[in-house]
Amino acid sequence: MSNTKKIQPITVWSVNGQVQVNCLALNNFFDYHFDNLSGKISYVLIETNDELGATEHFKGDVKIPPHIMQQWGTDDSIIWDYVLNTLGLTTTI
Repeated sequence: MSNTKKIQPITVWSVNGQVQVNCLALNNFFDYHFDNLSGKISYVLIETNDELGATEHFKGDVKIPPHIMQQWGTDDSIIWDYVLNTLGLTTTI
């Protein structure tokens, strides 16, 4: 799984106040079961820019329901689509 995608920038709160994040990283898939059960994936919202590089601002987990787990195969797009939709994010072109 390629673990990062550029997203349409959104504003989130950080310890330094509001920041614009423009990248989503999927870091760790865990607690998964392929026998009609769910799994979880850890994600990070990242601010990237040419001067500072990349700064992680928000970490969380998304529960992947059984019907998504059952469809997951060699193509990770179903996981990406589910996480993006769950978080209300869209990718950039």
